[in-house]
Amino acid sequence: ENLLFIPFLFLLTGSIYLSFKTRFIQIRLFPKMLKLLWGNIFVRNKEAKDPHAIQANKALFTAMATTIGIGAMIAPIIAIGFGGPGALLGFVLATLFGSASTFTEVTFALRHRKRLPDGTIAGGPMQYIKDKISPKLATIYAVLSFILIAAWQSNQSNTLANLLEPYHVPASLTGAVVAIFIMVCLLGGIKRVGNISQKLVPFMFLLYSSAGLWILLCNTQKLPATIMLIFQSAFSPKALTGAFLGAGFFKALRWGLSEGFFSNEAGLGVAPIPHSMAETQKVVDQGVLSMVSVYSSGFLSLLSGLIVLVTDVWKEPGSSFNINLLVKALSIYFPVVGPLILASCAILFAFTTILGNGYNGSQCFLYATKNRWLHWYYALNVAIIFLGSIADIKIVWALSDFFMVPVALINVASIIFISLQEKIIE
Repeated sequence: ENLLFIPFLFLLTGSIYLSFKTRFIQIRLFPKMLKLLWGNIFVRNKEAKDPHAIQANKALFTAMATTIGIGAMIAPIIAIGFGGPGALLGFVLATLFGSASTFTEVTFALRHRKRLPDGTIAGGPMQYIKDKISPKLATIYAVLSFILIAAWQSNQSNTLANLLEPYHVPASLTGAVVAIFIMVCLLGGIKRVGNISQKLVPFMFLLYSSAGLWILLCNTQKLPATIMLIFQSAFSPKALTGAFLGAGFFKALRWGLSEGFFSNEAGLGVAPIPHSMAETQKVVDQGVLSMVSVYSSGFLSLLSGLIVLVTDVWKEPGSSFNINLLVKALSIYFPVVGPLILASCAILFAFTTILGNGYNGSQCFLYATKNRWLHWYYALNVAIIFLGSIADIKIVWALSDFFMVPVALINVASIIFISLQEKIIE
């Protein structure tokens, strides 16, 4: 347990360092981030002039597709189950400081991206690791990231299959339909992935957050006590009755940070891949815009955690700390449409996450294979999605947990090392 805490503590420490290095850009330029987001959503943008690039907002929504997936809904519930309500503080830290890591990695990725002979763009952490540290380390990072993303693909398709089984949809059918649909989308390249993400991501975010905020609004009188419970659970476990409620500070922080960084992907080097494809005039502006995905993931995670706490569904004897707790909570306030809202959101979240990860995985694969055999990647991706939907997922979850650590450590250590050589903000 303590050993597992160390990598996530390193992620937090690295993110704190980068926050100071950028003079807390995530707070300082928060108004600019909102302004850029507003401009990219509501102001009519022209299509990217570069045939191999996408608009800034499409790059953002492709990155957001993977950070506001089912993980943002389930991660806080798992964290509360293992670390008590105090684990939600870990999500606050992962969001606040993690956004500085995402800003830094996206900025470096845009600065070091390459134009290939066929005109396409090669981006992601592989480029800045190769340029500033070692081509061999960049290849190791690409291979580890590819394996991690493959495990994530399996997790998502399995979660989706489990969610649809009560509606008498066979897991094999779910896997087959999703796999074929994702392949069709990926064959259209980054432009098709960006177009789909741009349409689905804002819709599913608004649908889920509206339902969640309504539940909190109905429980405004319970919110102060719930927030007190979160702090008591983390800082004074002895004051609470029962060993479960008072899991203790380190256990709360360990689960909060691990699940927080898992859901927002800050420091993992995933966000820089779609952002590298953005047509942007100012690198720093795209870096600032990229922080939206971390804040959005943190918001959804805290919302899910608070829903479970204020409705008291987590206290019911024999409760399993999984998506069923959210189903119970939503069913209280939306008896007929509650499960339908959650199922719709989960289907959209899973689909966009698989799509975004499918694209990110292709870039890692192309780097590792020196831009060859992309058709084999598509075939492999279809197989991974299908097998994930019917497999025993415990092994796959263990794989994703295992590979997440070296991927994060290599990337965070790299961006800290590079930040000592070149300015993050010109």
